[in-house]
Amino acid sequence: MLNEKIWGNTRRAPEYVMAQPRSGACSATGPAEGDCVSAAWRIPNGKAILAAALGLLIIAVGWMASGAISRAGEQTLRIVDAWVPATDKVGADLPLLLTIRNEAKAADALLRVRCPVANFSERHTVDRGEGAPAMRAIASIPLAGDSTLVLKRDGYHVMLLQTRQPLAAGERFTCSIAFQKAGTIETEVTVRNNP
Repeated sequence: MLNEKIWGNTRRAPEYVMAQPRSGACSATGPAEGDCVSAAWRIPNGKAILAAALGLLIIAVGWMASGAISRAGEQTLRIVDAWVPATDKVGADLPLLLTIRNEAKAADALLRVRCPVANFSERHTVDRGEGAPAMRAIASIPLAGDSTLVLKRDGYHVMLLQTRQPLAAGERFTCSIAFQKAGTIETEVTVRNNP
């Protein structure tokens, strides 16, 4: 057995014991390459290997899950032409207008929007009853599978409530838009003059 001195302590080298071959295929001088096919090794610290394997499994599952989540947002939903009208007021309520392309077969829903230029946001639809059209807050904006939805003032749209600053044409900011299945997508929004 090999012993080695490590910082003044004697430590035994790990022992690896080869089991006896079943068929006598090993030579008298020891196993030659390819002679002992069924050699078994006793590993001195099995708990450490089990813990390492469990740790690698947890890392692999987390990596696969995070990849699936990010791929879902990248592959299934596209947000284009996001804009808000310019305003010179603080505390204004502005519509966030954009186009969402759902390239997945399954339906999804817009759940929440967070923008640094507004204190709150609401999802709205426009009701056309017997009187004048009226905006109504809704819990989510539905997105049919394999379709394109244009958020506009007279249909589904998101209202940014209580702006924190004046917004001049040409400025840009980023909003986080959360979807039920696709997750959160960061979107650049442009400030435009009213058409």
